[in-house]
Amino acid sequence: MTKFKLKWGYTFVFTFACLFLVQQGLAYQRTLKSVNIVHNEIKTTEAKTSQYSVEAKQLDEVQTADIRDTQNIQKIGNTFLNEMFAILPKLNKSDAKSTVATKNVVTAFLGATFGGDVDEGVPTFHLESNDIVYSKAADGSGLGFGTVKYQLGKEEISTTLLMHIENGKITELQTGAVKDTTGRK
Repeated sequence: MTKFKLKWGYTFVFTFACLFLVQQGLAYQRTLKSVNIVHNEIKTTEAKTSQYSVEAKQLDEVQTADIRDTQNIQKIGNTFLNEMFAILPKLNKSDAKSTVATKNVVTAFLGATFGGDVDEGVPTFHLESNDIVYSKAADGSGLGFGTVKYQLGKEEISTTLLMHIENGKITELQTGAVKDTTGRK
């Protein structure tokens, strides 16, 4: 009987030891999975940190003075106006081009300032003034908004312009008259 009890004792201890080892193996697998998850999270965090670092460097390169310095945007706008008022008196406007504006912008400007409805001869155009204000975004694009006053024959006309400037060219032009809708006088 003692041998029998001893065999059962060894069997029980052996079974218990096997269960303990299986449990430890399962715990080890769970730990490995947790470590892999944490490792992947660390990689993701490092990638995001690297991306944020690059973006921060780009933001550091944009200086407030760059945004306020609108001379290059203003130069593009003034070049466009000078080119257009040089083209306006010419009879053949179908081949009108600008070095600083797209063809659609040129067409829009010519249509807004000179629709071709002149009774006789070639009208005289003269740019009287422009009070266009320019602003610049951090990406280098800009806007020009204001009024252009010009002489068409003997009549003085004013037109409001909104110019969208990207990559050194005027890409969009909106023209018209801005009216005060606030009711103030």
